[in-house]
Amino acid sequence: MANAIEAPASTTAEGPTPHTQNQAAPSVHELMSRVMRDVRDVGKNGENKSQNYKFRGVDDAIGALAQPLRDHGVFMTPEVLDFKTELRGRMNAVMMRVAFHFYGPAGDHVTAITMGEASDVADKASNKAMSAALKYALIHTFMIPVDSKSLDDGDRDHPEGQRSAADAYMERLRKPMVWNNVNALTALHAEVKADGLLGETVYGPDGDTTLETLIVGRGKQLRAEAEEREARKAAEAGEVAAQVAAETGAAQESQASAADGVDHLARLRGQAVDCWDKPLSLAQIVLDAEKHGVADLEVPLRNGGALMFRELLNARIIELEQQAGAAA
Repeated sequence: MANAIEAPASTTAEGPTPHTQNQAAPSVHELMSRVMRDVRDVGKNGENKSQNYKFRGVDDAIGALAQPLRDHGVFMTPEVLDFKTELRGRMNAVMMRVAFHFYGPAGDHVTAITMGEASDVADKASNKAMSAALKYALIHTFMIPVDSKSLDDGDRDHPEGQRSAADAYMERLRKPMVWNNVNALTALHAEVKADGLLGETVYGPDGDTTLETLIVGRGKQLRAEAEEREARKAAEAGEVAAQVAAETGAAQESQASAADGVDHLARLRGQAVDCWDKPLSLAQIVLDAEKHGVADLEVPLRNGGALMFRELLNARIIELEQQAGAAA
């Protein structure tokens, strides 16, 4: 009669049941230590050329453990303990807590629980979150050797994997070509509004704020600074214009006055020629010359000399009076 073969012990996440285990098989703890001995190291061999970063993918961790797990008869089953979804702009975000149960031939098992979080514009957020949880479960459980960086680096070379959509806008906002440009800020505000992220909380220069408050506030500040600069330029231009007008106006007035004096003297000289034999008329011309400030201007004489206009006319008046007295 064939001997009955006892079924292996059933197990749960809390550990094996009281059923009798296969005593001939080594425990899963012993086998996992052997897997750790055989596993190879994993570096950040993946590269995202479009965003210029390197990453350590879940495929690398699976590839490092697949053969050692098979060699020692250890297998794994996942169990999603809980998860949460949310919408981040146009991105679907998933956060989940996953238990990974590692079984050995004896039926006992070890459980590792890790977190996974990921975002995607389509339907791959859950897949990515599951992969992230699996990657860290494998790396931490089996202490897989990594590259020169430490395990707690948080994938710091990955710019997008653990960031929210608001973080991406903040990175663009910090660029001088955007931060110091009103038109660029206006365009960015329109994009943020279209993504429904205006109310997202971010950390700005003055602490926690919203994307809308930060962008709109910076735009108002730039406009105020521009208006202040224009007002200052206008004031400076007015002062310069006034100074130039003051400096050039006096000179022009002096030149105009001198020109007017020369013209008036020429007219009086013409009148004096016409009245050269009329002493009363000449006397009147002298008074007119004194009134207009040209009486002391010099006029040329026929002998090549020069004499003040007043003296010339007074000399002619005296000469005419003497002639009249001699005739009487």
